Amino acid sequence: MSLELRSYRTARTAKPCNMHGCHRTIQPGDRYLRTSLPPLIDANSSEHWWSLNVCTACMRDDTADESNSAARFNEQHPIGTPVRAYPDFRPEVDPSARRLDTRTRSAASVLGDAAVVWVEGHGACIALTHIDVIEGGVS
Repeated sequence: MSLELRSYRTARTAKPCNMHGCHRTIQPGDRYLRTSLPPLIDANSSEHWWSLNVCTACMRDDTADESNSAARFNEQHPIGTPVRAYPDFRPEVDPSARRLDTRTRSAASVLGDAAVVWVEGHGACIALTHIDVIEGGVS
């Protein structure tokens, strides 16, 4: 799990693309992705925020990937599927993470740049990366 912050922006000044091996310059008026990782999370082992500018040529089409994830989830798991949901953090990140044994109450869809689903007993959608299907039902 990542607490990565992403925003799509339009450049006001020229700036280099920070992706490894890319030597392009993001020109004023170009769209680019600004992504940041907080201290001590995932690839950022420093004590400071780590930010990158990514040109359009280096961007993956995350929305298409997330749409495919949502479609696959919906094909395999109808509304009412028993799941274990982690609304905040996965236990791999925080061993004391809150866990809900529940059921889906919606089909999966894309919200922003994440595939999400709504579950019973929780007031907000939860990213599919924070959902584990419970084989055999809710215990």
